Amino acid sequence: MGRPGKVKGFIDSVIGKAIVVGIEVYSRKSDISLEDSLAELKELSYAAGIETVYTISQKKNRIESGTYLGSGKIEEIKALAARFGADILLVDDELSGIQIRNLETALDMEIIDRTSLILDIFANRAKSKEGKLQVELARMRYEKPRIVGGSTQLSKQAGGIGSRGLGEKKLELDRRTIDKKIRDVERSIEALKKQREVQKNKRKKSHLQTVALIGYTNAGKSTLMNTFLRINNPLKSKHESPVADMLFATLDPFHRKVKLKNNLEFILTDTVGFVSKLPHTLVDAFMSTLEEVKDADLLLYVVDVSNEEYEHQLKVTKNVVKELGAQDIPYLIVQNKKDRLDPEALLEITDPLETSVPISALTGDGLDQLISKIEEKIMKDYKVVDLIIPFEEGSMLNYILENTKVVEHEYLDDGLHVKAYLNKYDIKRYKLYLV
Repeated sequence: MGRPGKVKGFIDSVIGKAIVVGIEVYSRKSDISLEDSLAELKELSYAAGIETVYTISQKKNRIESGTYLGSGKIEEIKALAARFGADILLVDDELSGIQIRNLETALDMEIIDRTSLILDIFANRAKSKEGKLQVELARMRYEKPRIVGGSTQLSKQAGGIGSRGLGEKKLELDRRTIDKKIRDVERSIEALKKQREVQKNKRKKSHLQTVALIGYTNAGKSTLMNTFLRINNPLKSKHESPVADMLFATLDPFHRKVKLKNNLEFILTDTVGFVSKLPHTLVDAFMSTLEEVKDADLLLYVVDVSNEEYEHQLKVTKNVVKELGAQDIPYLIVQNKKDRLDPEALLEITDPLETSVPISALTGDGLDQLISKIEEKIMKDYKVVDLIIPFEEGSMLNYILENTKVVEHEYLDDGLHVKAYLNKYDIKRYKLYLV
């Protein structure tokens, strides 16, 4: 069964019209239903500027090795393409080079599989040099086997016993070329990784705690980041994280110092979002960036609580954190977009064994409760200390009042008497003034 559909509020720059197709294989287990996977694929097409005009789903015992689809479905798609003016076929699986070539020949349409579409979105969204290189690496790893699969027919041309065909020479040249490019990009990424290590060490020297936002794309991580940045600076600035209501609006890691109203400071990191069936080539390529999560003192699993796939998305997020070896880092579950859900429905999906905080990053509702929970987690090693700081120590006076959580303070004849929360580094720094 198929149904016409267009993404509501579609962007202006449409680069093509697509028919979306997906197959549910009876013997293949999946964490996400075909219907939800196709809905997500349509969101991905929106992010890429492609208008979806029709959706086809099918249940089969197996996928056709040569064409992915059976001959009947191929004829049906031909008719639908003519009816709706579609020039692209979006496939909800990763195709082989042979499958792509055969479908292009049979349909006279551009064939884009799920992996290729995600790679294209990443290529257009990456801004930093490292982000661009990571996407390039993922694309080459994706294309390498498809050069082989898509060029096998060439090896039979102009060949004889004891000689190499022109196609075979071309194929080997392509393989050597892409292998060399992969090695070059890997070296460049490694060099940039070392630079990032230097920046990371600088942040560590500030002795500020690091809080990392992690979760599905479009769950509201960037909106939450900007909400935190506006606590002490209500006006929007160029230092905010880019936000858009589409998948993968943010790719590059984004670090900002956050200062709460009680002077508590920490580094907040926005990371690349996830999506179902995220290509392994991309996971591998972005692993060096995602590894920054391992250095965080607290993880905020940001989940769109209004999404029907809420539990699946949370499970995928936890699995990625486990793959990174960061499962022992303290975390909070941030149930974002609570304003879209009935309070009773929210209670039904909340796990009583987890520390969950329902919020709306857009309106700020629930932010105070989230801040309170963050304070509990990252201030567990802070101690309340009594200090007497002489008036002549002006810089120290200012630091205590402006950069620490002060419980109480009083100006007396011998200096400032203050009771404040200090971490172990500040306690060592002010040991001369401890009461």
